[in-house]
Amino acid sequence: MAVNVREEDEEIKPDMTPMIDIIFLLLIFFLLTTKFIPDEKFITSLLPTNKGQANTSQQDIEPPEDCNIMVYPAGMSRGQQPSFYDNEWKTKREVRVAKCRVGAGLEIEIQGHLLSFGSSDAKKWAVVQEVHAYLHEELKKREQGSALRKDEDPVVINCFSGMPWKYAILVYDAVREYERQQTGKGLGNPSDLLEAREVNFAPPRIRDYHEWELGNELWEIIHKK
Repeated sequence: MAVNVREEDEEIKPDMTPMIDIIFLLLIFFLLTTKFIPDEKFITSLLPTNKGQANTSQQDIEPPEDCNIMVYPAGMSRGQQPSFYDNEWKTKREVRVAKCRVGAGLEIEIQGHLLSFGSSDAKKWAVVQEVHAYLHEELKKREQGSALRKDEDPVVINCFSGMPWKYAILVYDAVREYERQQTGKGLGNPSDLLEAREVNFAPPRIRDYHEWELGNELWEIIHKK
């Protein structure tokens, strides 16, 4: 005898696919909308402020100003448009003489052609001494009188990226020699460098740019203070 099974008695198996989809959608939603607060911001929120407190004052800490050293091809003066410097560079493509300036101070010419292998050691040494003397004098004018050398304004060397590296290395060597004289240390040990003044090379502006951006880079370096 056949037994009829009613539909109500059949086992109902739930479909988990929609539930899993909803869970993943919620997970993605919370990942995209949740903002994690850094520890520094959390600590800052706990610190007292000068609002509502007597005999307290809050002083803003200003970042140190950079002591900029600019190195660029000679024969290019201020007051021109970037296109002018771009055309000038395209016609030269060689830097035999460069100009060096600290901040808004006076310029000095660097006879780069005398630093080549064909020049005598006496001529090379004369160029090195001239650059060292100029930079040492200009850096001394800009001393802040800090108790520690590392608290002095950082030195940033802005050297035009189209020039040979000998100019940037010459300026960097002069700055490090000045710091060695100020500290009385050879700066050969890593511990000495930690206490020394910060000296950096400015990154070239034309990285991953087209060739015509050279004019913009020259304009920025020549007009920087």
